[in-house]
Amino acid sequence: MKHFFLFFSAWCACTLSLAQTELDVKPPSEAERQAQSQQLAQRRQQLDATYQQDMQICYQKFDVITCRNEARERRIQANAVLRQDELKFNAAERQIKAVETQRRIAEKNADAQSPDVQAERAQTMQQAQERAEKNAQKQIDHANKGGNREAYEAKQREAAEHRANVEKKRRERDKPPAASLPVPGASK
Repeated sequence: MKHFFLFFSAWCACTLSLAQTELDVKPPSEAERQAQSQQLAQRRQQLDATYQQDMQICYQKFDVITCRNEARERRIQANAVLRQDELKFNAAERQIKAVETQRRIAEKNADAQSPDVQAERAQTMQQAQERAEKNAQKQIDHANKGGNREAYEAKQREAAEHRANVEKKRRERDKPPAASLPVPGASK
């Protein structure tokens, strides 16, 4: 297990250094990334607004279908360019987040190797074991109180017997059923 943590820590450090060199050592700041995200969103809104305006203009022309097709083609071409920019931005965002995640994991693993963390982990394990023992004791105590369950089941059986007796007496008191009616057409 210890070898695994050492290997994992080394692997994270290597990938962290590789990822930083791939990002040209300094990634864009949070403000720059936010600004670029807003710019892409504005471009998307502008593209949609332009298309809507083109469509309104087309409905005022005599040849509506050709105009609509041309507007649609312009939108498709502009959308393709915008989509490429968005894909590049999203890839860079994913890469930055991956580097940050790997850095956090490496820091966490470095902290996990410290004696304080190991002592805290041992204390937590001890507390969990104590809770498990208390829970087992509660289960035993609950099982010992099983007499209440037997009394409940006895009352349920008595109630079922009483219902059966009442039903039997009711059937005995009632008049016998009336004779059935003759079948039509059987007397001919």
